[in-house]
Amino acid sequence: MKKIFYILILIFGLTRAQNLQPTIVPLPREFKFGTERFHFDKTNVHLNIFCMQDESLNLILSDFKDLIRNKYNSIISDEDGNKKVLIGVPAENEIFNAVCRANSILPDEQIGEEGYLLYIGKDSILVSANGQKGLFYGVQTLIQLIKGSCNLNYLQGIRIKDYPSFKYRAVMDDISRGPVPTLDFMKYQIRRFSSMKINMFMHYVEHVVKTKSHPEFAPADGSLTIDEWKELAAYAEKYHVTLAGSFQSFGHFNNILAVPEYKSLGESGTLISPVNPDSYKFLKDIYTEMVPAFNAPFFNINCDETFDLGKGASKKMVDSLGYAGVFENHILKLYGILKQLGMQTMMWGDIPLLYPGLLKSLPKDIIMGIWNYDNIDSFEKDIKPFAENGYQFFVCPGVLNSNRIFPDYIQTTGNIKNLSRDGAFFNAAGIINAVWDDGGTALFGNDWYGVSYGADKSWNADPDDIKNYDLRFNRAVYGSDGRYLTDGIRKLIELSSLESTDGMNDKILFEKLLPDSGKSSRISLNEWDKVAQIACEADSLLKLSNLDYNETDKDYIKFTASLYKTLEYERSALIDAAGKYKTAFNEAEIDKSAAVNYLSQAAGSVKKIIQNFETVKNEFASLWKRENQPYSLNKIEEKYSGKIRDYKEIEENLKKASRRIYDGETLISPEIIRLAISKLPGKYFREWLVVNPIEINSNENISSADYLESAGGEKNTAPKVTEEFIYKGNKYRWSRITSALQDEVNLAAELKNDEGPKATYLFATIESSEEKNVTASFGCAGNAKIFINGNSVFEKENNNEFKPDEFGFPIHLKSGINNLMIKIMKWNSGWALSFRIPENNIRNRKNRYKLIEE
Repeated sequence: MKKIFYILILIFGLTRAQNLQPTIVPLPREFKFGTERFHFDKTNVHLNIFCMQDESLNLILSDFKDLIRNKYNSIISDEDGNKKVLIGVPAENEIFNAVCRANSILPDEQIGEEGYLLYIGKDSILVSANGQKGLFYGVQTLIQLIKGSCNLNYLQGIRIKDYPSFKYRAVMDDISRGPVPTLDFMKYQIRRFSSMKINMFMHYVEHVVKTKSHPEFAPADGSLTIDEWKELAAYAEKYHVTLAGSFQSFGHFNNILAVPEYKSLGESGTLISPVNPDSYKFLKDIYTEMVPAFNAPFFNINCDETFDLGKGASKKMVDSLGYAGVFENHILKLYGILKQLGMQTMMWGDIPLLYPGLLKSLPKDIIMGIWNYDNIDSFEKDIKPFAENGYQFFVCPGVLNSNRIFPDYIQTTGNIKNLSRDGAFFNAAGIINAVWDDGGTALFGNDWYGVSYGADKSWNADPDDIKNYDLRFNRAVYGSDGRYLTDGIRKLIELSSLESTDGMNDKILFEKLLPDSGKSSRISLNEWDKVAQIACEADSLLKLSNLDYNETDKDYIKFTASLYKTLEYERSALIDAAGKYKTAFNEAEIDKSAAVNYLSQAAGSVKKIIQNFETVKNEFASLWKRENQPYSLNKIEEKYSGKIRDYKEIEENLKKASRRIYDGETLISPEIIRLAISKLPGKYFREWLVVNPIEINSNENISSADYLESAGGEKNTAPKVTEEFIYKGNKYRWSRITSALQDEVNLAAELKNDEGPKATYLFATIESSEEKNVTASFGCAGNAKIFINGNSVFEKENNNEFKPDEFGFPIHLKSGINNLMIKIMKWNSGWALSFRIPENNIRNRKNRYKLIEE
């Protein structure tokens, strides 16, 4: 019976082993567990190399030896021993060839130059490949298996055949809209990239390059020189990472054009002019210096989102040649410059996708970057046009970190997984996993989960359950035997589904909570108790995680949890302090002692807010300096300092109020002391697409003119950001705004030019999972007309003062996406509105709102 029991245990163990995955990121293409185990028993392990050794292999072997010594107290030596690690290229050594043949790990053509085979048996570990790159990646896998074994003193037997889905596996780091990394940190990134078999690194560059020909626009405290990129390229090469060059060469040119010496090059504030010959002289100067610094066969000219083309000096050219024609001419000029420099051109594919004729006319040796950061089931419509027209292309998912406190890993993982899968299907040359840092509050330490997931899919594009990835990520990257780190990350991600966090957008960090003197404000506490609870739970999970490697990553995630606890306390404590001041104000003449006590409590709450933000500010600066140069940090620190100054003013006013009571003086009103603050009843629509102010006649009423007639009319228009239309010969553009106030869209502040009679439109969408009737709450100063899906649902003519929630009316929503259009007219100063759906839970991403079913 005992024998049968052990046989059953063995069978169960084998079955379970076959269902497990090796603790490796990225997941190998083929693997099979064995029953044997390779034990490290504190004795010498014989290492024998059967190939020529280059610098890269020597570097990774050094890491391997250090790991064995530190983890197992074993010594890797050249002396013969019972335990053997044999690494080599069978084609270069007959003895090793025979060993590999006997163990069925002879490399073939399928694995190419980067693939490898790995075998772990009872007394031997074998790594074979067709060349140095394959061996490098094979040893990287072995290192991860050792790290992933956690507290065990053995490696489970396994047989691996592995090779990449894509030739190029890149990370692109945005270093132009916030943090600019130090050279040391970029070298650290490269070492970690190589451990995950990422083989290309690119920066998104606007103005942070310091050239000899044009040194004026590079920030003194945050830029890279050509020599630094050369040094980085040489360093990356040692780790089989290619450094690719990039320079934004059409749109997104605002940082350079803001420098007086280069203002004349601008088509607008954001686009370099295709009409000015000096534009091409400038770009040629930049390319001539930058191109030799990099070792990739192509250079990325970017040229995406050219919103302002045809808005200035190029208008006549666009009218004559068309938008696509002018765009093509620009690309061809840059293509010619790069060809003279012996470099292939790469560019983003969003404009050619909008103007399909460009796919026919642009040179076919331009490499296209196909970017789409949505989490959708299929990207065929984005990829197929490029594949059918014969272009070499990259698919470009992203770690979604733009203007965020923490990356949106729900959308990121779905985006990376599906775009990688479809890219492999259409034979993409590679993947660029883009890490965007718009806004400046993002820290790369929070991006490693998404970067690693991108590495996983760029090596092995086959679908994989995210929970298996989490386990592999914890073990291979951190040597952690649990999932506490990823559980902490996933717990934090729950914050993005709450109304209060605005999708974890960074605008809530510095939104205006304190009213100006003489004014009042309202603050929402809706779901902030959940925010604090989730942040505390995430922090508890992170404390349970024991990381043997890359342990500083946890500091960034813990900071995020701490930040949200600070934001929750700020709101609840501020309303509490305001309430106590109001009570003290009302009772000061009745019970001075009680009033002073209330003021003391209020001052204590405000003091704790100050202390919390001083701690957060210092922690943020410390984490920033681990990675980045000083540039842009001061902008974020000043925003924190502004908050702290405001609260110190309130604290001082509360102390003065206590002295006034003792001196027998009357307390200052809550409005003057900036504590006329109350609770906000719910979520208001704060993000909209709007039109720049339209001049109107004083005799017009809300229905007398359809200013959107040329765009399809008020009832039919469903605009996109930057879309334009003509009214009475003038061009108007839709742009995105986010109200600084929680319960009011101050159009006078947002649209600036509001003198005299004006009209505008605001557009948003409302998604509902079912057809239903809801009640809308609305207030505005001026005349207003509201459309839902083209149907007029509300109209008012009186030009009264703004009162939030002044009107309530029913609206009918269909299942799916509903278009909300609001038309506002005004004649005097003051121009504001509020809109919400009070009886429903609402979430939004930009101007797209969604009803959440409980």
